[in-house]
Amino acid sequence: MPELPEVETVRRGLAPVMEGRVIARAEARRAGLRWPFPDRM
Repeated sequence: MPELPEVETVRRGLAPVMEGRVIARAEARRAGLRWPFPDRM
């Protein structure tokens, strides 16, 4: 699990190109994450 400063660094890097946009689709490729994702996520 990343620490908060690392997450903030990634957020700041993505913000200029992602702000105001909508993520229409996402894939979870690792079944062994912390908890299962709902099928409709």
